[in-house]
Amino acid sequence: MNRSHAKIRALAEKAVATLKSWRLLRKLRCSTTRITSLVQAVLTLHLTSSR
Repeated sequence: MNRSHAKIRALAEKAVATLKSWRLLRKLRCSTTRITSLVQAVLTLHLTSSR
């Protein structure tokens, strides 16, 4: 259980670090729902491409 938890946590920490490096997100001016969907899609693509 600890190993699977650690893997999930590592992915989440990597995702947060990636989001913090994206300057584009600081300039977005649209609804939070749209931003959430956009971020989820981009992170999914980013994490699957880095495997």
